[in-house]
Amino acid sequence: MTFTSPFWLILAVPALVVIWLRPMPSRVLTVLRVVTVLLLLLAICGLCVMLPSRSGCVVMVADRSLSMPPGSEVQEAEAAELLYRSMGPSDELAVVSFGERTAVEQPPQSARFGGFVADVGAEASNLAEAVDRAVSLVPPERPGRIVVLSDGHATGGDVAAAAARAASAGIAIDYRAIERSGAGDLAVERIDAPSSVAAAEAFMISAWVHSPRPQDVSYELISGEHVLASGTRSLPAGRSRLVFRDKAGDAGARSYTLRVNAIGSNDDPVVENNRARFLVGVRGVKPVLCVGPTASSLPKLLEAGGLKVVRRSPEKLDWSLAELAAFAAVLVEDIPAGQIGTAGMETLAAWIGDAGGGLLLTGGRNAYGTGGYFKSALEGVLPVSMELRREHRKLSLAIVVALDRSGSMAMTVPGGRQKIELADLATCEVLNQLSGADEFGCLAVDSIAHEIVPLSDLKHKAEMERMILRIDSMGGGIFIDEALEKAAAMIAPATAGAKHIILFADAADSEQPGDYRTLLEKCTKAGITVSVIGLGTERDTDAALLKDVAACGGGQCMFTDNAQELPRLFAQDTFLVSRSTFVEEPTGVRATAGMAMLSSQPWGELPQVGGYNLCYLRPGANLAAVTRDEYQAPLVAAWQAGIGRVLCYTGEADGKYTGPIGTWPHAGEFFCSLSRWASAQDQGLGSDMLLTQQLRGGTARIELHLDSERTGTPFSALPQVTVLRALDGQKPTAERLPLAWTSADVLSIDVPLAGKETLLTSVDVPGVGHATLPPTCLPYSPEFALHADGEGRPTLERMARTTGGIERVNLTGIWNDLPRMPRQISLVPWLLLSSAVLLLAEVLQRRTGIFSLRWRRPASVRVAKPTPAAEPKRSAAAPLPKTRKQPAKLQPSPPAPVAEPAATPRDTVADALTQARNRATRRTQR
Repeated sequence: MTFTSPFWLILAVPALVVIWLRPMPSRVLTVLRVVTVLLLLLAICGLCVMLPSRSGCVVMVADRSLSMPPGSEVQEAEAAELLYRSMGPSDELAVVSFGERTAVEQPPQSARFGGFVADVGAEASNLAEAVDRAVSLVPPERPGRIVVLSDGHATGGDVAAAAARAASAGIAIDYRAIERSGAGDLAVERIDAPSSVAAAEAFMISAWVHSPRPQDVSYELISGEHVLASGTRSLPAGRSRLVFRDKAGDAGARSYTLRVNAIGSNDDPVVENNRARFLVGVRGVKPVLCVGPTASSLPKLLEAGGLKVVRRSPEKLDWSLAELAAFAAVLVEDIPAGQIGTAGMETLAAWIGDAGGGLLLTGGRNAYGTGGYFKSALEGVLPVSMELRREHRKLSLAIVVALDRSGSMAMTVPGGRQKIELADLATCEVLNQLSGADEFGCLAVDSIAHEIVPLSDLKHKAEMERMILRIDSMGGGIFIDEALEKAAAMIAPATAGAKHIILFADAADSEQPGDYRTLLEKCTKAGITVSVIGLGTERDTDAALLKDVAACGGGQCMFTDNAQELPRLFAQDTFLVSRSTFVEEPTGVRATAGMAMLSSQPWGELPQVGGYNLCYLRPGANLAAVTRDEYQAPLVAAWQAGIGRVLCYTGEADGKYTGPIGTWPHAGEFFCSLSRWASAQDQGLGSDMLLTQQLRGGTARIELHLDSERTGTPFSALPQVTVLRALDGQKPTAERLPLAWTSADVLSIDVPLAGKETLLTSVDVPGVGHATLPPTCLPYSPEFALHADGEGRPTLERMARTTGGIERVNLTGIWNDLPRMPRQISLVPWLLLSSAVLLLAEVLQRRTGIFSLRWRRPASVRVAKPTPAAEPKRSAAAPLPKTRKQPAKLQPSPPAPVAEPAATPRDTVADALTQARNRATRRTQR
């Protein structure tokens, strides 16, 4: 036995003193009180017993990286189910999955595994971190074992060190190898190409291809949309070299893709390494990317001014880092935010702030607030804000949100939130856009409409938000007619100048439209507009219905398959309804002193503009031109966003609302000067410094070479490297790292790459300048690297051998191999229960004395011994008469009186209780 808190044994002293000083009225009560106090004292001290047990915890570590064979995740889930079925009642099962990251899919418990849900990233295999996490899940007081399901191709930390840590904790690691066959794998093993070349320079590309056997293969080298080389070639078994030549074009970055395929064979087990991607930077003056309407004449004006311009439509851009790195700046002319997309705007903002890119934003009704840039990812880097302040509101607004809360809204999206949670937040975003003079109401709709917030003013906005955030998903699909009818009935009595309904619905689960056109016709006559926000795409089954609802309701229809976008879309629709941010009247403009920072040419008086987007200057931004109307709004504003530059021209450069400035003789020079400021070229680090980048395996080495004949250190602090990482369709991430001295003249840093990500690195040398390196990437994910059969098994074997584990063919036997280990079993619950029972017994004894009756011995009766008769005295000389002996007749003597014991008060009470009990028994037997 042992105590978890033996310190509390000191309480025994005062407890005994109290019992001694205040004795109980009887021995029975004394015994009960002493035992109760003793049990409570043992419970406080945490009395435990140590018993040997094999019940413990098994942690299954599942590899979910790309190197695993197809269907491996299903096998791992089946293994978890098998372990669950074979576990004992006191056993626990935990599940850890790993890839780039490690996640605890299930903590130690006796429940069935529910499946893999965590996003661990499949581009790497961080087995060492997964083993460390599994060791931390095993309770220290219980036996444990780890079983690893993997192919053994590990990246990340040191697996041997992780195994040693598990061994020191006394935890064995078993394994089951799940491998993809490497036999017959045709692969592009390596690409040798220069990281950067000069403009118009010819260079050579070498590709090393591994063939498992002699065979004919086809190859194709593509750059952008052009096929540079293609053909067939007979390759021997082993490694062969393919050589290509190309000539660099304009400055920027060129992307290449090489594909090889076996002719007449479909048995390649890893087709992913048949395709390799690589980037080559081109040094020189980078052009400006102009994205806008094809009919715009602005690109021609810029070219006439001496700028290199590349015109692209937004549909032909993927807005990736590799693509943006080819340009000095991007000119976005009058296109809505939806054509760039959320991922594109996030990448564009990161490229500006962390890689030194430039942006010039112009536009008419399709730009700024009216174009959907309000609350977008790009808004944060703009020198102007797009909200319209309350004093500029012309009409009050009544708005009702009809929110889809059908069963499909319960689905979880990346990030862990449900769709309905994001829809609730989006509805709150609508509420936050309104002012005190507005009215708001909310319905939650499935097969019927439920009133969540009645239409009212915003005096109780906080309570409204709480009610909205409590909306949960339930029911079937959303009934469109029910939603529109109840929303129209709610908003009809409103007194606001503008009335608007936002219908949010699943684009693949909208039902029962009814006669919605007749209803919407009545709404239009009543001055009620209806917009639709559909969760899904325009290709979904109910998308056409939702688009028609918006068309008939006089509002806009927006779709998104990314639920994270809902708050922005709700806010955008509210913005357009409640605010008219585009001023259509011709407006005079005057230049300010800030124009001198953007252009060395004095422009004098600027012509009028035909219209502009009403915005407001952000603190710290440079105001270069301002309107002469009542708003005094910025027409030209600029600032430094991170290490990049952003300039906003709120008017329309070429279109319906350009105005007299479009026919101004100096219009071309004016816009060229704005574009040159936004696209300031990288000035480099001077002639006494050289910045290089080399890709070695999965690592990019950045080196800063200093002049060996320098007289001192040219900088006061260590140069900083800004590393921008991006995957297509995802938000880029940035990190700042210092360069470190590796020799007397070289500073360097190694930056690891993962999978399909693109790396864009820039270096800032204090007091010298800033330089951006060409983008780089891996040919393909390291998970698809060429491996021989069984190459990863030795890693698993060494790990098991270090910890005393085995190859686990039969998973169910792992429970029987858990080591016996003394298990601490707490007696505290039993001690507390016993003390409670004894306390009740003490109360019962005090009230009834039942234990005294049961233990009381009956009083003994003393019988007096008869006194013998007195015999006559005889003299000693007189002999006795000789007579025949006859039995003497004893005369009965009266019995001696029996002394009755004195009755005590306790006995009297007990006798009285006994008599009362006997009388009660006799009455019940009659």
